[in-house]
Amino acid sequence: FGAVRGLWKMSTNKDLSIEGQAISGKEGRMPKRILIVDDDPDAITFTSSVVEDNGYKYVSADNGIKGLALAKKEKPDLVLLDLIMPEKSGMMMFQEMKKDSELRKIPVIIVSGASEVLGVDLRDFMIKQPLKGRKKAVETSGEAHLTKPNAFMEKPFGADELIKVIKKVLED
Repeated sequence: FGAVRGLWKMSTNKDLSIEGQAISGKEGRMPKRILIVDDDPDAITFTSSVVEDNGYKYVSADNGIKGLALAKKEKPDLVLLDLIMPEKSGMMMFQEMKKDSELRKIPVIIVSGASEVLGVDLRDFMIKQPLKGRKKAVETSGEAHLTKPNAFMEKPFGADELIKVIKKVLED
């Protein structure tokens, strides 16, 4: 993980798992599946190692087009989504997921360094969605349906922090 060190805070635990805690599903159940969508190969390497070391299965995509296709095909239990990517941004993928009747149920954790790049605090990140049966996100009345991700994590973050957020989101 030498190349990863510059992008991520490394865990103090050698195996990138939270010591003494099993985080996979209940006994006898299949492990939870996580879709990782990030255009940075080092980020995918780090994140996939962390989730795998903690008993989760994962699939990954390097842009929003592939991520959306995998979400439809795999129906993961959780999506870890970067915002700034080529071809289809994480914002567009998130918006399309929330418009889809099946994908909208999948929890999403935004994992991005975009706040630093854009100079904007994205912890309160929301997408305006069209009101039921309407095409516009904001009507003349000023009403809007706002959709937020289940959690937001600013890069860099450590393995322990990532697993705690994943566990919390999957329990909700």
